[in-house]
Amino acid sequence: MENLKKGILITLVLFLITTIYTYMINGFAQVFFHESANGSIILKNGEGIGSKYIGQNFESDKYFHGRASILNYNTYSTLKEAQMIPSSGGSNLGGSNLEYNKNIKERIEKILSENPSIEIKDIPVDMVTASASGLDPHITTQGALIQVERVARVNRITKEEVINLVKKMEKNGIINVLELNLALENLIK
Repeated sequence: MENLKKGILITLVLFLITTIYTYMINGFAQVFFHESANGSIILKNGEGIGSKYIGQNFESDKYFHGRASILNYNTYSTLKEAQMIPSSGGSNLGGSNLEYNKNIKERIEKILSENPSIEIKDIPVDMVTASASGLDPHITTQGALIQVERVARVNRITKEEVINLVKKMEKNGIINVLELNLALENLIK
């Protein structure tokens, strides 16, 4: 009976410690890192439209396109919302794998067809390879610049305006695609 009491006491103490610890860390994060603790949600008209750290699939020609995602940015149109399980991951295919090479060629062809003014040598590697997480929200500045002519033409604005926007949004050689597309929407209003 004594061992049972000790076991129950230890269980209760550990339960309290882990519960208090969890709430304490959460409270600390809410006070000092509020935006990050809540998913770094980007708001538009007071409504969350995405996270700063999770990429989205932009297919319309009027927007800048992000990196390829093996997981389709975790958006499965054939599944019910209740069936969606958030996940992250890349491809395990190596550079000598035929499927990998086929995927790269298809991505190159798609980029060239969407952006006919560029050549294959202009396409940066990040635009044809998927990120390790499958959810990368950033592209390189060069990845954005190869799309400038298409974005300008479709939105009926000058290339110079789009180039200036890309340069303005660039931070350390990379650009958050969601933030860039939101800034683009503000520019064309």
